[in-house]
Amino acid sequence: MKHDPKFFSYTHPAGGWGSVQSVGRSLTREQVPLSGPRILVHQNKPDGFACVSCAWVKPAKPHAFEFCEEGAKATTWEITSRRCTPAFFAERSASSLAALTDHELEEQGRLTHPMRWDAATDKYVPVDWGEAIAAIGRELKGLDPKSVVFYSSGRASLEASYMYALFARMYGTNNLPDSSNMCHESTSVGLPLSIGVSVGTITLDDFQKTDWLRGRR
Repeated sequence: MKHDPKFFSYTHPAGGWGSVQSVGRSLTREQVPLSGPRILVHQNKPDGFACVSCAWVKPAKPHAFEFCEEGAKATTWEITSRRCTPAFFAERSASSLAALTDHELEEQGRLTHPMRWDAATDKYVPVDWGEAIAAIGRELKGLDPKSVVFYSSGRASLEASYMYALFARMYGTNNLPDSSNMCHESTSVGLPLSIGVSVGTITLDDFQKTDWLRGRR
């Protein structure tokens, strides 16, 4: 990760062949150059899956490429063929992992086993699924459901989020914040104090009337 980013003027379209090349590089980097495009043609389609990057609707008559550059790259990160095995954690302590950037951790690939932190060695060690689920169950049984928060990532798929929410409600709570909710919580509190409403007031028509965005001074 560069800590001295450089900014320059960009006059090309926000899309086009530049975006295609960027997605192509992401497909290659994630080692899914052949399987990736076959998956992307189903993104944001009525009979496909919803993008994990935003709330793009599934249109009744979609275009062939019904996704943006960032949405396509988010999918390539999810379907990457790179794998982060227990061997990676056996060589590194949890303290050393905390010194890595989010990007560096993401680049290691998908986990292959449930992992549990071992306080004695300060390392993550693999456990089998039965042991992991049993340990989680014991913890949940010993808690008041109303004291438990089921936090989820905004990157989670709609299907996974739906199942997660059902599980939480069956357990006895509706404490279901996610990363998007917590990010915007400060907006809903801060904006009323500054502009009087809790959401942005701009409309699409404003873009046609804003000199700065149109390049005029």
